[in-house]
Amino acid sequence: MSRAQLAELIDVNPQTVGALERGDHYPSLDLAFRICDVFDLPVEAVFSRAPFAPLSAELYRKPTPTQGGDDDVPLDRTD
Repeated sequence: MSRAQLAELIDVNPQTVGALERGDHYPSLDLAFRICDVFDLPVEAVFSRAPFAPLSAELYRKPTPTQGGDDDVPLDRTD
């Protein structure tokens, strides 16, 4: 989706969308809800006070090995 398309859907100009992407502008609550409605996501999935990690970091994160390999078996178990 282009900035122009999103801007039209949320009733702002494309420059506003660019400013939001760069973090130069913070949306009103109403605008935040309109953006979330377009993507059918909850506000906390789109906006945060803390920076989000890059999506690539989440997608390509290597799993950490677990001891024993079985999550539901206690590690101190003796048989």
